[in-house]
Amino acid sequence: MSKLYCMNPVATDSGVVRVVADQVGQKLEVQVVDEAFRKSAEWKGMMTTDTFPLLKTNEGCLQQSSAICVYLATLAGGKMLGSNAVERSQVDQWVSFANSTISPCATLVSQGIFGEAEIMQDTWNNAMKDLKSHLKVVDGALKDKKWLVGDSMTVADVYLAVTLMLNFQTTLDGGFRKAMKNVNGWAEACFANASVKKVFGGVQMCAKPLKPLCTVPKKEEKKAAPAAAKKEVKKEVPKDNIASLPPSPWIVYDFKTFYVNHKDKKGEAVDVWMKELDWEGWSFWHFHYEKFGSEGTKLYVTNNMLTGFLSRAEFINKHAFARMGVFGEEPNLEIMGVWLLRGTEMPDMWKDHPQFEYYKTRKMDPRNNKEDLKMVREYFAHKEGEKIMGMTAQTLSMVK
Repeated sequence: MSKLYCMNPVATDSGVVRVVADQVGQKLEVQVVDEAFRKSAEWKGMMTTDTFPLLKTNEGCLQQSSAICVYLATLAGGKMLGSNAVERSQVDQWVSFANSTISPCATLVSQGIFGEAEIMQDTWNNAMKDLKSHLKVVDGALKDKKWLVGDSMTVADVYLAVTLMLNFQTTLDGGFRKAMKNVNGWAEACFANASVKKVFGGVQMCAKPLKPLCTVPKKEEKKAAPAAAKKEVKKEVPKDNIASLPPSPWIVYDFKTFYVNHKDKKGEAVDVWMKELDWEGWSFWHFHYEKFGSEGTKLYVTNNMLTGFLSRAEFINKHAFARMGVFGEEPNLEIMGVWLLRGTEMPDMWKDHPQFEYYKTRKMDPRNNKEDLKMVREYFAHKEGEKIMGMTAQTLSMVK
């Protein structure tokens, strides 16, 4: 029986080895060690890279979890390494992708969530953005497939799923997974596997993301000139770009009431809008969801994506007036909308929306651009089933 040396039996590197061993029926003796063991002659006689986990076999010792997983699957035969030479190489490809591409940002994101390292907020945000971008690649690779390689679970699936396990539990929330339905189904299948449950227990993927414990850079304060008497200096709390705006004479709530009750929404109502709007305090934007993989092929799924996006955007309603919808025909549907937003720049608060980064936005100019004015009229006035900018409006939702 081979012996596995590790410092934490449920850490990612040790856990994935134990999952693969159980999956292929290879029994391991697990020995949990500490830092003192690393100074022992026994350890120095076995190790080459001084890293855990280490597998001691009759033929020699192995370090690095990926190498150990491949070794165990090779001993067992079967399809955990694919069923042919190409699939074997594809398994290697995904394990390499997990180690070189996924793991660096996934680890940094988890460290920020658990406060395990001092991480600047911008650094964490970039790592989170990279992680989601990489998972879009995985989602595309899983199109019309349940597993990464072949027709059954392989080392590639186990290795990548365990690498991402903490992220699915803390930051890759329900909103993100709805947009990545292939990844979501794959992750559910991986975490439902008996060997994964035996090692890690039940894995509950998060509905909402946790906030990181990050460091915000301090702004240098200018020293005030010496004063005759000491005055208490109040520190100003940085405001977002909406809170920093001066008051607007144009009241969006009053206009919403006027517009929804107007009989001529496409004509006179928009004319009044263009004439009375405070153009220094408000701006129009076009939103267009950037589809990935097989998204936009089914109407009910696309409607669910739109509903999820809008339900998570309620925080901005008092600073906005919008019409969003699903347009086109199956299997080529698009999610688009026109938004009137407070300020002349995109509000900072959108950064808190988990799906906003997947929308392409364009600032509109309906005062000077005839096409933009036409878009405002049609989006806000037309009904479901009618054409808006040449596309059939399958679903329409008013944000007010």
